[in-house]
Amino acid sequence: MKVPTFDIFSGHYGEKDAIWIEAVEGLANASGRMHVLAAAAPGPYFVFHAVSRQILDCVDTTSGVRRSKSDVA
Repeated sequence: MKVPTFDIFSGHYGEKDAIWIEAVEGLANASGRMHVLAAAAPGPYFVFHAVSRQILDCVDTTSGVRRSKSDVA
């Protein structure tokens, strides 16, 4: 069975400033990698699953404030 691939973007979903960063296999791996990227270069990031066309995780480390999708749920 193939592990699903998830795309990591920098920026806000649906806005022109969103930039594709990389594709990662497995949701846990993609989420972890997104948090590593956000810690190294603060800003908004999100994990997108192209097959379902859904954002599955996001974080915004702008100005040192960590907000993730789970914080607003």
